[in-house]
Amino acid sequence: MIDTNSFPKHRVASPAKPAPMSEADTRLAFLSAMEAVGMKPVEGILSRLGPDLLRFRCEGDKPGKLNGWAILHLDGVPAGAFGNYRLGLSQKWCASVAEQLSPAQRRERLAAIRLEQEVRAAGRIRQQDHAAQAVGREWEGAGPANPRHPYLVAKGVDGEGLRQRGNLLLVPMRDEAGKLWNLQRIAPDGTKRFAKGGRQQGLFCVIGEPQGVLCVGEGYGTCAVVRRATGEAVAVSFSSTNMVRTATACQKLYPDADIVALADDDPHLIDNPNIRKNLGLEAAYAAAAAVGGRVALPPRGVVT
Repeated sequence: MIDTNSFPKHRVASPAKPAPMSEADTRLAFLSAMEAVGMKPVEGILSRLGPDLLRFRCEGDKPGKLNGWAILHLDGVPAGAFGNYRLGLSQKWCASVAEQLSPAQRRERLAAIRLEQEVRAAGRIRQQDHAAQAVGREWEGAGPANPRHPYLVAKGVDGEGLRQRGNLLLVPMRDEAGKLWNLQRIAPDGTKRFAKGGRQQGLFCVIGEPQGVLCVGEGYGTCAVVRRATGEAVAVSFSSTNMVRTATACQKLYPDADIVALADDDPHLIDNPNIRKNLGLEAAYAAAAAVGGRVALPPRGVVT
């Protein structure tokens, strides 16, 4: 009988434990999972993915619509979820070892993303230039705003800084150099529309010449009412997301002005499961902080 204990012992090596996915690979894998189900962001969102709800526009969405959403947790085992309201899509995602990208795959994927972003950006710029030419002609052909326009009457203002075409009030949207890129059209019932394909971010409308103070607010109505009440110059940012850029641009244009951010109070958004924030207040405080300015708050309950 052979004594097997006399033979030397050989241990079978355990397979090496795969290295965890890098943060860059995780973001790319998450984005690939979205695109695999037909949900393709129009603009780059890789660097913005995180634990807070991110809203963004996807291919097939109408301009201005942010139907895409995503949440990504990078700590521990990376996991998240994404969806599109227009498509009725909602999907969970969890990282796996199989999704680990090789350096070559990572470079190839990033290069493809960069190329696609460049192509989209070039197309977007062409579209914005075309829209700017069209609104320029529209602005030049428009007449003065009628103080009896229903929207102006409802706000109690006279339409300073505006023009009118038919029954539409036109609010000019300019960049820091004063170039007209877009128009906000206000209907008698207060409905607001921008030129299709026109640029929106980084644009604003200054009414009056600052004499020590410049107030920055979201909408024309809010700004016009403040100007009527105080006589101070105002800058319309057109949205909460554009408040900081408007404030910083105005600080460069008017370095001696004391900038006051006019807050829209949106407490109803706190109860919205997709937002959970008072966007108006947060935007005003962020704008004031960016320029060392102040915040003006409306009385609670006043619609802004």
